[in-house]
Amino acid sequence: MVIEESKSLTVIEIRIKLLRNIKGLTQKNLAQNIGVSQALINSWENGYQNISLRGLIKLSYFYKVPIDYMMGLTTEYDKTIYNYQKDLNLTYLGQKIKIIRKIEELTQEEFASILHTKRSNISYYEHGKMTISSSDLKEICNDFGFSADWCIGNTNKCIRRTPKITLAESEYKIFTEI
Repeated sequence: MVIEESKSLTVIEIRIKLLRNIKGLTQKNLAQNIGVSQALINSWENGYQNISLRGLIKLSYFYKVPIDYMMGLTTEYDKTIYNYQKDLNLTYLGQKIKIIRKIEELTQEEFASILHTKRSNISYYEHGKMTISSSDLKEICNDFGFSADWCIGNTNKCIRRTPKITLAESEYKIFTEI
């Protein structure tokens, strides 16, 4: 299999396909296992549609792989510290987003500016009234070094990382060999 030169896939897209192929699943098998359509799996893998945070949680739960790994925030993880969530708890996530903002000593307005969104969206996130996109959560985790898994409740350990982890070249090689 060869990655198209014209399409630059993200870490998430590569890892979704990589994990599926490692498990020996077809797109249809994976779709049935996580309760989505085969077309949606295809769209995620080929970068035609961004994966939602709920979709990432479903994959994380199914594969027992951290969201941080799926998002490309880490390449290594300690399997013993995770208790994978099956569903998204918006109130819990909102509390974690607020904690991050407070630790960073940012107002909602400043935080919104970093995410290129409205202050009202930050308020909705923090109060569990609206789902944050997976890309905005990744941006928060990248910019401030917090674990997405801690934010959604996959681990109680507040993992801090050096921001901006890049995909290892070996993963691209593995992906191209599938």
